Amino acid sequence: MSENLDKKIVTDDLIQPFQMADAGVRGRMVRLGSSVDAILNRHEYPETVTRLLGETLVLAAILGGALKFDGIFTVQTKGDGAITMLAADMSTPGNLRGYAAFDPAKLAEAEARTGSEHVKNFLGEGFAAFTIDGRDTDQRYQGIVALEGGSLAQCMEDYFAKSEQLKTKLKVAVEKRDGKWRAGGAMIQRLPPESGTTLSDEEYEEGWRKAEALIGTVKAEELTDPRLRSSELLYNLFHEEGVWLYDPQELEDKCSCSGERVLSTLVTFGGTDLEYMTDDGVIVTDCQFCGSQYRYTLADVEAAK
Repeated sequence: MSENLDKKIVTDDLIQPFQMADAGVRGRMVRLGSSVDAILNRHEYPETVTRLLGETLVLAAILGGALKFDGIFTVQTKGDGAITMLAADMSTPGNLRGYAAFDPAKLAEAEARTGSEHVKNFLGEGFAAFTIDGRDTDQRYQGIVALEGGSLAQCMEDYFAKSEQLKTKLKVAVEKRDGKWRAGGAMIQRLPPESGTTLSDEEYEEGWRKAEALIGTVKAEELTDPRLRSSELLYNLFHEEGVWLYDPQELEDKCSCSGERVLSTLVTFGGTDLEYMTDDGVIVTDCQFCGSQYRYTLADVEAAK
């Protein structure tokens, strides 16, 4: 069940769920160290793209931490701006991966412009989607929100407010510290009235206002500081509200691609399509997330049918 704040927990690459029962608020905190550094360095994107992909990875983890079954939570953006796509997913129990697509010429133009709304400046008009897929089941859910606001976090806040009628506040940070990328995020949500809270309507509203104000004071350097544990930061913020921590969920840089999955996809194509994909007798596929390459002959595909 829940753990008190005296328990020693790891600092990096985790999702830390928490709740403030006295305020009618629940939340999750994400701290990413070696996992996000490995993913972001693997692709060697320009810094602007790297930072936005880092934010997307934090959101995938912080929102995917709500999964209660074996599956995959994906955050993906598509727009007509310089960064045409950002994609990150977290598959249970805690595997992270991500990649981006961008236009170098448009990116240079966008970086030359000024303005604080980096979503509009770099991603343009489009949408952000998050998808929940149950592994080996037919469970699937997708939510879509327009790319509006100053940040990806604000886009997600808008989705929860408009589509789920759930008040949500998100803080996300991506920084390079001592030559290594680090990222972190914190999310709070107001518990729905039917969750069994014993708070009065006035206490319920006041609890949310306090929590929202406190989360607004969190600084980027606090979310990315390797010396500051999640438990310490949460205690500093919410100790007056009686914050409780639940068991943390560990995260790692691990792609879900495999030769078996690639081959199972290839066998669904017809002979003409397979021949079109063949070069010098070999079908070569690359994983956009981790860069792994898989090579199969037509005979390999036929044998797998």
